[in-house]
Amino acid sequence: MTRAADSVGESVRTGLLGLRERAVEAGKVGAEATARAAQAAEQLLAENTEELRKEATKRGRKARKELAKAGAQKRKELAKKSGQTRKELARASAEARKEAAARLAEMRAPGRKARAAAIKAAKAAGESKRKAKRDFKSAKKEFKVAVAEAKAAAKGERKRRRWPWLLGIGLAAAAAAYALRAKEQPPVATEPPKATPTPADPKPATNGQASTPSPAPKQG
Repeated sequence: MTRAADSVGESVRTGLLGLRERAVEAGKVGAEATARAAQAAEQLLAENTEELRKEATKRGRKARKELAKAGAQKRKELAKKSGQTRKELARASAEARKEAAARLAEMRAPGRKARAAAIKAAKAAGESKRKAKRDFKSAKKEFKVAVAEAKAAAKGERKRRRWPWLLGIGLAAAAAAYALRAKEQPPVATEPPKATPTPADPKPATNGQASTPSPAPKQG
């Protein structure tokens, strides 16, 4: 009985030792598996991080290229618009100077005609001659101011007024009105010169002698 119990105890100890060794080996295997899994996870994370870094770098380069392309296109459009704006401004300025020069030429011609017509009307007006001269001087002064402003507009200055070219037409119309008024006034009748009596020719005598005038009868 004692031997049987000893043999059983020995077998139990042997089994326990085997189980312990197997547990140790299993622990080692588990630790190694855990280490390998952690290493694989770290490697996967590093690879993913590198891929993410590469992807981020790639996307950043693409974004910079697109941004540079968009900026260049925008600058090109702005330069094109600026060029068109400068051309339009230059064209508008040239047209404004041309129009101002044309209006100045139009104003000068009616000015001379209006001056001649006003002088003629003033001479023919008679009693209103002094008033016509005064009105003409005032209109002439305004006309000079208008011509100066038109010259300034022709040089490209900003100060432009639209009414000066109408002033010459108004001046011509005023001169024409004075001329018409002078024509409508009846001319002043002048007294004809008194005729001096001419001496009567002596009648020839029938007998060849000149007849003598008879003496005036004496008044009693």
